Amino acid sequence: MPPSRSKRKRKDHGFDIEDLAQRKARYFIAHAEETQFLAADPTARDKAIAELYQKPDIKRGFPCADTFVGPEDDPDAFLEAVDSVLNNPVKTVEQRVLRFHAAVSGLLVFNEHKLYRPLNHRRDLENKVQSRSHQIYMDWANKNLPSSSDVGAIPAKEPLTPPPSRLPSSSMTPVTSDTAEGFLSKPLSIFNMKFIHEANTSESGAWQVESFLTKSSGEVVYNVLFEDCAESIPHDADGMRVLLRGSHVLL
Repeated sequence: MPPSRSKRKRKDHGFDIEDLAQRKARYFIAHAEETQFLAADPTARDKAIAELYQKPDIKRGFPCADTFVGPEDDPDAFLEAVDSVLNNPVKTVEQRVLRFHAAVSGLLVFNEHKLYRPLNHRRDLENKVQSRSHQIYMDWANKNLPSSSDVGAIPAKEPLTPPPSRLPSSSMTPVTSDTAEGFLSKPLSIFNMKFIHEANTSESGAWQVESFLTKSSGEVVYNVLFEDCAESIPHDADGMRVLLRGSHVLL
């Protein structure tokens, strides 16, 4: 269910900031929820993903808004279909994979057709929506996702993925600023996940977080293992933010 709306709505220049933030946060929360759940059983997850993408009504291609909503398509109708998926109470692995797909595609279409275009790239208004949606997400994450303080160093369980040249674009989704901040706020959520840095370029490469340590100061150090390196490389939060924003999640 989406977060409850505040009784007091914030409006700027005719735009309902609270409503936009609540809607955006809902997609991000669904994405984080299913990422966390599906990471527990990668075999079942990957099988369900393969089956999902065999269905002719599931749109595939490079993960961007235009892939899901073309020039002749209605973004409102698409987002209504996404909300219908997210409202389904069934929580089988197959349904969770569909919810993950719907949350990602919904977030991309929402950002493009409900934020960037209507707000005419007004960064001040976009930042207000971003700030409020992040607050909503964090309120949810603090209650529903494991805290990094509960874990010291956790080894990664699986080898890195095969080279990205063998991966179709439909098996990847870009890490948005929202997703990156969510990972950094809950380091445990990034385990059992694999990434491709600089996808679709000659410099691309797979990586994953091998372990992380939380210092007494509260600073988190991430040990990142790249496919072409024998040893993991430590990254602080700022380094991880840059790495994440230049990467795609492997689905």
